[in-house]
Amino acid sequence: MAPASNTSLRPRALLPAAVYLLLAAAWTWPLPLHLSNRYAHDPNDPLLVTYLLWWNAHVVPLSTAMWNAPFYWPLRDALALTEHGAGMSLVSSPIQWFGGSPLLAYNVLLILSVWLAGLAGHALVRRLTGSTAAAFCGGLAFAFAPYRASQLAHLHLLVTWWMPLVLLGLHAYYQDGRRRWLLLFGVSWMLQSLTNGYYMFFLPVLLLAWIAWFTPWRSSARKAVTVVCAWVLFSLPLLPVLYKYYTVQRRLGLGRTRSDMQLYSAHAASFLTTAPLLRFWHGRQAMTEEDSLFPGITALVVIAAALLLARRQLAGPRARLFTFYIGAMLLMIWMTFGPAPQAYSVTSLWRAYDWIGWLPGYSGLRVPERFFMLATLCLAIAAGVAMSAIAERFPVPSRVLAAIAAVAIIADGWIVAMPLGVPPRAFAMSLAKDGRVLELPQTDDNANVSAMYRGMLHGLPVINGYAGYIPRHASILEWALRRKDPSVLTELRRGHPLYVAVADGSEAHQWTAFMDAQHDARMLGVSGAGRVYVLPPASFARQVSIGPALSPLRVTTDAGWLVAELPAPSTVRAIDLRTRGHVVWLQQTVRVDTSLDGVTWTTAAEEPSGGLALVGALADPNSVPLRIVVPDAQGRFVRVNGAPFGTGAMTIYGP
Repeated sequence: MAPASNTSLRPRALLPAAVYLLLAAAWTWPLPLHLSNRYAHDPNDPLLVTYLLWWNAHVVPLSTAMWNAPFYWPLRDALALTEHGAGMSLVSSPIQWFGGSPLLAYNVLLILSVWLAGLAGHALVRRLTGSTAAAFCGGLAFAFAPYRASQLAHLHLLVTWWMPLVLLGLHAYYQDGRRRWLLLFGVSWMLQSLTNGYYMFFLPVLLLAWIAWFTPWRSSARKAVTVVCAWVLFSLPLLPVLYKYYTVQRRLGLGRTRSDMQLYSAHAASFLTTAPLLRFWHGRQAMTEEDSLFPGITALVVIAAALLLARRQLAGPRARLFTFYIGAMLLMIWMTFGPAPQAYSVTSLWRAYDWIGWLPGYSGLRVPERFFMLATLCLAIAAGVAMSAIAERFPVPSRVLAAIAAVAIIADGWIVAMPLGVPPRAFAMSLAKDGRVLELPQTDDNANVSAMYRGMLHGLPVINGYAGYIPRHASILEWALRRKDPSVLTELRRGHPLYVAVADGSEAHQWTAFMDAQHDARMLGVSGAGRVYVLPPASFARQVSIGPALSPLRVTTDAGWLVAELPAPSTVRAIDLRTRGHVVWLQQTVRVDTSLDGVTWTTAAEEPSGGLALVGALADPNSVPLRIVVPDAQGRFVRVNGAPFGTGAMTIYGP
């Protein structure tokens, strides 16, 4: 490793910052002209992250309030359904505190994600090699990796400038032993982990390999111990975050399947698949949005040229660096192939992801292909080290060679003019401060994320949502609305008004007819969100005290009914019907009948199934119980039209 160089801020030292900033602005062009009134790429994830940046600017980071973001209302802890993005608040929140919009904060972060990634990669390679030419090669290779073009919609995956700083802190600490480098390592690790959950789990694979490779175990094993202690110390703030995700997702019955992970795992052709936005490369069509893992050509050519023409210059400490980052790149690529089709099978032996997949957290990560960002970092560092060897081998034309390599590296990852979109418009009317907002159709992701974006403008909780997971109650709401069941609207407006916007589109006529059919709905007008209706507050459901469960002698099924026989005639006050989420088996209404003799039946209660299922999903997302309150009916036999759920699905309660 090269000795540390003078890092004072001289005009010459500011040149890389200016170069990377100009290139970042050019790469994102014409976004710099529209920082406050356009978003980049498609609307879904960019508007979601914009919403998260807005929310994080209004709450204390990692507090209880932070997790209760007002989307997917009335769900608690909705933020645990997606990336919280608290690490990005270091930049985005001050912008908003000083009057900038959330969209401005998002777009500034997008430009910074290129600029600072380049600067951080530059600083790392400069420290490792002492070569400015090599530093530019490494910094540009990381900042303009073709993989970034495929992730343009995922800002939290692009904010990666902390990763080179993590490695810079480790290398510098092993060089001179100063504790300030441990601070750089620890803070950068913590902020990178708070920015993106994938990197919280993926980056440790690289770091453990780094410690194992670079630690002189016989002479200075204490350094590794010190690094691990610092790592643990700066990981402590992450533990409550991990625990929150674990408890909320377990409570909601959420998780990833092996099939989910295989869908977003790499295959050989993935590395020939280019992002559609790349200007100079056009490869095969991606199978999924995550499948474009083309690494570019130039960095690989630089590495090959060093191996062929400057092998002697790659000897010594430089060889150790070069070998590690080539090996680490291959390891990260291996990880992108994800798990084997079957756990604990013979195939698992050569699927590297399965080596770590049994650890807590890894089985919940849907996209193993995102390991590729770490592969691009290792490739960039290896290319920088290779360029330093070439520059030493050919000192006279080194600047020309470095310039050619830099231009080619930029060309590898250059994109067409960045696609921009117009953000959703606000409601052109005032809304009651205690209102709730639902935008239809709820099945449309654009409508859902637009509703969240408008939530920043009107400040009311929104019933729509867009996240990595879809909670059970949202699926049930969607199911009930498809059946045009108005009972869910009643449940959503108990105690407060409900605003319903019908978006323009192919389904607008049917949702307009549905809302026009609600006798107490009033149309307020037409806005940027479409037709807007208001429904007045509904009264709260009558609270009834429930006694102990009654034990039937037997429960049978008969022509679509669950029939329970009690030991003696009893007063029935409530019925629970546990659906386990299989609400598609429900009829339009849930009916409870009672009988004294099992022959003559009297209807004791009948309610629309949609509202009951929505309330049940919010109370218990796993069993989704439907509670039907019965006005103290007498009977020895009780039946409910829920035979598909099985004889163990019904519980009868007395007074």
